[in-house]
Amino acid sequence: MARLVEQLDAQIAELLAGWNLYTTLLLLGIIGFIGWVVYDTQDADTHPLLLARQASASYVRQPGESAIYRSPEVPHGYPLRTGLSVKPPGSPPYSAGKDGDLRDIWRRVTGEIPLEKNANSVPSSGSAKIMTVYGKEGITDHKLEDITKEIGVIGQHLKSHKAKRVAVYLPNSIEFLATLFAGAFYGFSPILIPYNQPHQTIIELLIRTGADSLIAEAGSLPLADVSKGVSGLRSVIWTVEKTSRHMDWNEVPEGIGGNIDVSVWHQLVQDQRNGKIELPESKEKAPSVVFLWQEKPGKAAEIVEFTQQNLSAATGALISALPGPQRINPSDSFLPADTFTQSYALTLTLAALFAHATVVINSVAGPGVDLTLATRYVAPTIAVVSAETAAKLHSTTTTSITGSLKKLAHYLETKALTAGRLPTDSFLTRLNAPTRASVGSTPGKLRLVFVSERAGHNTPPLTSEDLSDLRIYTNARIIYALTAAKVAGAVAQTNVYDYRRGVTPSNKHSHFGVPLSSVEVKLKDTPGHKTTDDGAAGEVTVSGPAVAGGETSLGVNGTFREDHTLAYI
Repeated sequence: MARLVEQLDAQIAELLAGWNLYTTLLLLGIIGFIGWVVYDTQDADTHPLLLARQASASYVRQPGESAIYRSPEVPHGYPLRTGLSVKPPGSPPYSAGKDGDLRDIWRRVTGEIPLEKNANSVPSSGSAKIMTVYGKEGITDHKLEDITKEIGVIGQHLKSHKAKRVAVYLPNSIEFLATLFAGAFYGFSPILIPYNQPHQTIIELLIRTGADSLIAEAGSLPLADVSKGVSGLRSVIWTVEKTSRHMDWNEVPEGIGGNIDVSVWHQLVQDQRNGKIELPESKEKAPSVVFLWQEKPGKAAEIVEFTQQNLSAATGALISALPGPQRINPSDSFLPADTFTQSYALTLTLAALFAHATVVINSVAGPGVDLTLATRYVAPTIAVVSAETAAKLHSTTTTSITGSLKKLAHYLETKALTAGRLPTDSFLTRLNAPTRASVGSTPGKLRLVFVSERAGHNTPPLTSEDLSDLRIYTNARIIYALTAAKVAGAVAQTNVYDYRRGVTPSNKHSHFGVPLSSVEVKLKDTPGHKTTDDGAAGEVTVSGPAVAGGETSLGVNGTFREDHTLAYI
């Protein structure tokens, strides 16, 4: 035994005698390599097989069509999602609930209909929160009882004037949402007109939509021109900023006479200062909501009328499309950086309100806005943006990556995304942090970004590489959705854990994931594209509870790839 110890001691002495700088570097390299392998072998955020075959295809297809594709949430043979599954207080947890409409969403906002409790739910204060950003003036936290009062006052005023179709020409604002909910409670259809239109276009749209009342920002429209051009207009309500409320906005221009009743929003509310407003409990079917689908202001508009079920089905599908840990919850701060006149942004906002999240309203919202400026005074955890805004953020951030170390950090995080996991802050990122976009007043809080592609419009293509870069720039998960005029919410959107790159050509749009659970999608043959045994291709046709009229063709050609995700051809 003693001899064995002596031999071992001699071998160790011989080893140490030959130790030098190169041996030290070699040992450090081996230890570093082993450490990197251990660090780099973390599990992916979702199993790769779940991304290999995503949508569910029907077993039978009709001649001239592809198979019908659905979300895995609603297999073939089961009904599509038709609503929100609203459960009244005290109902058993296993009950199905009703589809619901905008009235039920507002009752959920105020806490009259409580938030369901489950294993993944975050405790709620009992109601949602709504805030408005007023630039450098700060942020206003609105009291829900005040908003409820405004809904009641405006609704009663319009009902007394027998309003049935009320045009809403406003940027994203609390007045916009209040009018939307007032329509459901008081029996009129809001007509959501995209903001910043030429005056003549507004007059034409008011005539085409048959509007009998108008709610608009004071000074945004010449009342004399509108009254002369729209003979059926009977009532106008101006919304006035606090800095301009010293002026008299009730004045009616000469020549109009008593044809139009002109009122001011805040004065109507103040007149009911001491009166208690209770929203009606009518069980009648709530009116529809009218959307205008435009490529840009001033262009020709397609008028689409969504029923309450269309909207509730789309909202419910957007809620359930996210896996439990990623769903909108009361701890989230939701920022709609796209306009409410887009049904995708609006239904996501309704989903956030339904989940008791904090909704932050900013009038600086729409296609191509600067997300850095829009989030300067807030720290959102979830944002919904247009494809133009996402492309702008990608372009400005990419050009700022110039140093070799920043490119190396970007490459390492891209490698992590390719491995199927969203990069997290680590020792290496603290030493050499990748370039991040300046989004939000508190860096690192943003966790989800919804990006919408408008079918048939000239929106900038976002490739899978672009989306991968945006995940690194924002340190958030990106969801890319295909939206269309006659489909409330979205046709399809990508899996929140789908980080794959190179799945589409570098100059074309990335794929759009699977259909939402409120629709089903098939491809109809065209002269240039036909479905064969080798693949599905044709004009995209959508049907289901979220579709106006039940079914619509999008006018664009698409395909379902081998992984059963929808993409443009």
